[in-house]
Amino acid sequence: MMGRMTPTENSHGTDPGSARRGRGDWTRELVELAALFLAAGTAHLFVAGMQSHSSGSYALIALSGLIVLAVVGRRLWKHRRRSVEAPPAPADGADFDDVQDRSRRLWRLRASVTDSPGRLARLAAGLAALGGNIRTVHVHPTVDGAVDEVLLHVPARVTEAELIAAVAGAGGRDATATQADVRELDDVPTRTLNLAKDLVNGRSELVRVLRGVLGDIGVQWQEDALAPGAEGLGGTTIRLAAPGGGTLVLERSGSSFTPAEYARARAMAELAEDCRGRMRRDTQQVGVNGAELTLRVADQDDLPMVSEFHERCSAAARYRRYFSPGPSGEKGLQRLLTPALGRAVLALAPTGEVVAMGNLMYDGDIGEIALLVRDDWQRRGVGSVLAARLVEEAQALGIATLSAHTHVDNTAIARTLRKAGLKLVGAPEPGEWCWMKATAPAVA
Repeated sequence: MMGRMTPTENSHGTDPGSARRGRGDWTRELVELAALFLAAGTAHLFVAGMQSHSSGSYALIALSGLIVLAVVGRRLWKHRRRSVEAPPAPADGADFDDVQDRSRRLWRLRASVTDSPGRLARLAAGLAALGGNIRTVHVHPTVDGAVDEVLLHVPARVTEAELIAAVAGAGGRDATATQADVRELDDVPTRTLNLAKDLVNGRSELVRVLRGVLGDIGVQWQEDALAPGAEGLGGTTIRLAAPGGGTLVLERSGSSFTPAEYARARAMAELAEDCRGRMRRDTQQVGVNGAELTLRVADQDDLPMVSEFHERCSAAARYRRYFSPGPSGEKGLQRLLTPALGRAVLALAPTGEVVAMGNLMYDGDIGEIALLVRDDWQRRGVGSVLAARLVEEAQALGIATLSAHTHVDNTAIARTLRKAGLKLVGAPEPGEWCWMKATAPAVA
């Protein structure tokens, strides 16, 4: 028969006092001994009289006082020791998990699993054994099961191999683990909508948006357009029609794309195509040496104008820009005008012809700029306004580091780059200078 445990018994039916004594705490007994000495000394003085000057009575009273002082001193010392050894409490309003997470890292896990009851519980148990704290879980249905995508905090000591082994122990296949950014903790619909908003407002490009939606992927642009029916999903590869022409090939190592991810990527590519007309209308009027120029973003529809512009530039001007005779044929120019590979800005004269062209190429948060100004428009400040516009574009795209490469004898472009805030940082090759600027991104 089971009954409620009484206040004087612990779970083993023993006296709490005996448990304390077993741990070496004799405070109560010392206090009782001091009281006994005090009572004995006082009683002896009362019986013998205050005038008896009995040394034994005073000794007992003094001994009891010393015992009490010793007990009080020991208590104070133990309290101070606990205060020093105790970890600091979180500040008011702070989450204790957040304090602990300062020594943790955020990881993104992906694994193919069989769609069966209890699979997610086994995965959670395996990650919990490593000290993992799951933040978000997203399930991608597939034909033969599902792909689980998990964001979790784990202690800093946990390695990629341990995470993959835990997933494999729970029955996962084709597992990958990559360190994630804290900004990825927002839910997938919210992140996707924010990326779409940046794409519409011109604060981001399609490739950057696709990486924000799909994670760490490789993106290649091919000149040839997709054949009818060639667009689609194939394991670790996605093929999409690139805005402005050509084909985008998305690749991921380690795990396959899911139908849901393909649908998101295709929707973003179609949105980028719809945004092309809006970006073309965003023009900027600038006055240069008495002339009114129009600056705007270019794309592959401007190929005839850009081709004519290059023909009117001298061979020397093209060599200073490209370190070679220039782009080879139309395909070379198409690469310069492909939004998936960077951003091109044109400077148009009042007559509508192109008089200068600037390019911003980037990978992640590292970018490079280059300028080409038609010979009859050089030394009139066109390069300066174009370089300033490219720096603004880089800041809007969140590019942190901007660079440029020039010939050492190109003093005109050197002045232009200095005016745009770039500084000379070295000579990577004989006869070549490297310039760099740490930008302050307008968009995090």
